[in-house]
Amino acid sequence: MSFVYRRNDGRFWWMCWTDAKGVHRASSRTEDEAEAQALVAEIEGQARGGRIQHVGRDALTVERFYEKTWLPLRQRTRPWAWKADRIAMERHFLPRFGSRAIAELAYDQGEVELLDWLVGLREHRSKHDGTAIAPRTIRNVASAIRVFFADATERKVLKRNPTLSWNAQCHLPPIEDKERGWREHAGFSLEQVVALTTDPRIPEDRRVLYALRFLRGPRPGEAANARWAHLDCSRRPLWRLTLEASFNSPMRREKSTKTGATLHIPIHPVLQKLLERWWEVGWAAFMGRRPQSSDLIVPREDGLQRLVSGSYKQFQFDLEALGFSAQRQYESRSTFRNLALTAGASEFHLNLITHPKPKRASDYYTRLEMQWPGMCAAVQAIPAAAWSGAPAAHPAGEVTVGVTVTVTEKGTENEKPPTVAQLSGVTDKREKGFELTRSDIAKSAMTRCYSQIPKCSQKV
Repeated sequence: MSFVYRRNDGRFWWMCWTDAKGVHRASSRTEDEAEAQALVAEIEGQARGGRIQHVGRDALTVERFYEKTWLPLRQRTRPWAWKADRIAMERHFLPRFGSRAIAELAYDQGEVELLDWLVGLREHRSKHDGTAIAPRTIRNVASAIRVFFADATERKVLKRNPTLSWNAQCHLPPIEDKERGWREHAGFSLEQVVALTTDPRIPEDRRVLYALRFLRGPRPGEAANARWAHLDCSRRPLWRLTLEASFNSPMRREKSTKTGATLHIPIHPVLQKLLERWWEVGWAAFMGRRPQSSDLIVPREDGLQRLVSGSYKQFQFDLEALGFSAQRQYESRSTFRNLALTAGASEFHLNLITHPKPKRASDYYTRLEMQWPGMCAAVQAIPAAAWSGAPAAHPAGEVTVGVTVTVTEKGTENEKPPTVAQLSGVTDKREKGFELTRSDIAKSAMTRCYSQIPKCSQKV
């Protein structure tokens, strides 16, 4: 007889089943009752059929190795990716194999069971909308499991890796979008970009943020980490913004840019004017004090970097306010490239702005200073005249802080799980991870204050 039940202190369904060895209990690692019931029925059926061995108290289970050894190892070796691995394991793998003795899976029967699970990944459902998970998600989950068993084999927990024989080309779907064709209609028109950067219904701090994204093409984490000290207002023909780091929202830490490359970004004339006013008036009105060179250009109301999740909620709120269809906030990057290309910009120079990491041998011959005029021309291809007929963006008495706080705090209960620091009782505002962040080092090294950058308010 098998059944599932709830424990008072947990959110997952627990399973109970019997076999020749007696009664067994284990967490299903799922909040779905039907899924838990199907899982316990399968476990009991396998046990009665003699296809699995009884897991004794001293046997190392998959879940125990995952929690005690593998996850801490991934946190050290993959500090920016371990959370994705945890989701893959806990949502798609542990409910099926967590209670199994890990050594069993190294034999032929275990290898076949793992292969059956791999094939069945196509039927797994997304927690977000209940539809089948995307092909990229399937491949990412399968990759995480292969690494899990490779590490277990390397640590002599298994005699052999049962996933080595997996044929990805045969059993996994090709890399493609879950919804085909959506990219063809994604992105924003020039008129929509003008509205997002000028319409007074959008708070000024977010208008500046959207201008940073749509008129220079950085990723959200790179834009969130931009500081006034990174802005060189003496450059000609356009100002230059230099970014060497990005902000990782899940880890609450600064890291290198996605590809490890340093970004050198020309500032569009429209963005320059917005930054001038933001430096002179808007930033102080938003934060309650004058900006300094070490400050973020567009911080949250507490002065820290904006989280991707919070920016996404605000972006959707603003799109709805303007009557635009909902889109990903990452479309700002594709929009920048397509607007510039449509206006005749050089793709070579655009790539130096958005994807500067060398990929071919010839890329190592590129010299930034020699290509800087061409990079500026690529940005200037987006016509500044499109903003000439825009409505007044700074009405008298406009207050942005209250609106920003309201939208940011909406739905923050499930925004992110508690950090390690919070769980351990540390009162620091942000989890620092395993080493000092780049911002800690930068703040201690910076000596200039805002009075040393008066040129930011000068017209070019």
